[in-house]
Amino acid sequence: MATIEYELTINAKPDLIYQVSQDYSVRYQWDPFPEKIELLDGATLIEKGTKAFVQAKNGLKMEVVFVQVDPPTTAAIKMTKGPFFLQSFAGSWIFKPVGADSTEARFIYSIKAKKWALPFVVDKLAGWYFWRVIKSRLSGLKSYCERCT
Repeated sequence: MATIEYELTINAKPDLIYQVSQDYSVRYQWDPFPEKIELLDGATLIEKGTKAFVQAKNGLKMEVVFVQVDPPTTAAIKMTKGPFFLQSFAGSWIFKPVGADSTEARFIYSIKAKKWALPFVVDKLAGWYFWRVIKSRLSGLKSYCERCT
């Protein structure tokens, strides 16, 4: 299993960052990862139990369920369906105020490959890949939020 974590400071308040991070009408303006995100089962709000479909620009597809929704500090998901080589995937986005107008933003992903998929290799490759994904996503979120303030 691989756990990937990246954090940085964003010069904006947690409520703005959380709102931007979970607003799919602006998501494509800052997030370089998804090709498509849609809420499932008629959901219009993100809350615990909400399901979503995510397709990455590289073609990987995943269905997730929100397991924690605590605005403006935390949103967490776990995979319910995903790429054939993954046994599990979970992600947490955490926003912690560190000053009057600054926030520590931390993304944490946990990935486990299926046993037949040579986990020691896949976990390392997935760790490297998702570390790059997390870094670019947080950088995009930082740029977008700091332009909004």
